[in-house]
Amino acid sequence: MRTLVFEADGQKLKKSSSCDFAGIAKGSKGYLEAKFELSKDWGDCLIAASFFRWGKEYAQPVINGKCTIPPAALVGNEFYVQITGLRNGQKIPTNKVRVEQEG
Repeated sequence: MRTLVFEADGQKLKKSSSCDFAGIAKGSKGYLEAKFELSKDWGDCLIAASFFRWGKEYAQPVINGKCTIPPAALVGNEFYVQITGLRNGQKIPTNKVRVEQEG
């Protein structure tokens, strides 16, 4: 399993500088997971990650800071990731982050 690490500070999501995003091959299934390092703003939130490809959204629950990236999001040359938190009627979305894949 390969883990792609993202950092969320408030509503700002970015790729972690401690993670190598090079050489991601498109077409993976059950191999890539996303890990989210979250600031204190995310405490007590239910969190979902959304992966976008060609305008379609593929959502996954984030459990213990991680989730598997859905295969449907991994077939193109790129995908985008965003997280959304829910807490006491609040909805906290982040920006989308682009991840490139190789043929």
